[in-house]
Amino acid sequence: MKNTLTKVLLTTLLAGSAWSAEISDYKFDTYSLLGFEGGYNTFDVERNAPPAAARITKYNFGHAGIKIGAQSENYRLFLSARYYDAQDFDYATTLGAELQYMFNFSSMMNFYLGVNTGIANMRFIDGGTTSRTISDPYVGGDAGFNIHLGEMADLELGARVMSIQAENVISNVTYKFDTIVSGYASIIFKYKMD
Repeated sequence: MKNTLTKVLLTTLLAGSAWSAEISDYKFDTYSLLGFEGGYNTFDVERNAPPAAARITKYNFGHAGIKIGAQSENYRLFLSARYYDAQDFDYATTLGAELQYMFNFSSMMNFYLGVNTGIANMRFIDGGTTSRTISDPYVGGDAGFNIHLGEMADLELGARVMSIQAENVISNVTYKFDTIVSGYASIIFKYKMD
């Protein structure tokens, strides 16, 4: 009799714990994310060659990127890689991470604010003769809207600022690489995590 009561009690506890796990207040949906991004950017580069006055050149160019990440109810984290198609640059890329907080004000969309950081790698051609290379960290912020296209995809429309603050000095000529400001759109595919 004692063994039977023990078995019934153990079975009841196991079934009860499985049932309570299904209705737990602490359970929340998480997703794996895969995103494809395209955007338009402005970038200021200052050339300082004394005794001449400093000259700032503004570059406008597009970019493409891919990002992977994870999302909970209010937070999203991405690891990203972007390629910038910039005139006078042999290459311009960034590798970074973005952490965002989402304001879920509607079932159709949400608003997000975030911070970003990473490494900017660029090679710039100075007047067609001198190659200038930077590989420097950046920090910044981003904001935008996620429009829900369904349960498994979002359209993201956002703006991003990345402050590089890098310098390259060759033959007493200094180039300062400042801030990239971007407007972008992304398609984000969401995969359910268990």
